[in-house]
Amino acid sequence: MNRAMSGKVILYAALIFLAGAATGALVAPMIGRTFMRPPRPDQMSRHMLEHLESRLHLTPEQTAKVKPLVEKTGADMETIHRETMKRVVARLRQSHVEISSLLTPEQRVELDKMEAEHRKHFRHEHVIIGHPGGPPPEPE
Repeated sequence: MNRAMSGKVILYAALIFLAGAATGALVAPMIGRTFMRPPRPDQMSRHMLEHLESRLHLTPEQTAKVKPLVEKTGADMETIHRETMKRVVARLRQSHVEISSLLTPEQRVELDKMEAEHRKHFRHEHVIIGHPGGPPPEPE
């Protein structure tokens, strides 16, 4: 293989690599939002019950007694998640106030813009992943 041919092979390989990297960078976030989202309470309950049934070989009577417990656990997990998100949002608000008090008026305007962008992005992410709790709480 001569130098010109070797150069072309290297160039084509580099272009293919760059095209794959660009495609991965664009597609990965969409795939992550679709497949990496937390399960809904009903999905979680169904999965837990199926796992228990298959691993423990539950009888129909046992399944009937276990099912309400598993469903309650799924619902409780969602409640815990919502409460935790409220605490996170409150703490972020508190941090914003504390940071804002240390800034110049111009910096406060920029911090407010940053927070608005973050809120918009977070709400958008929440809607995309189909979170059962709906969008996060609005700031007061």
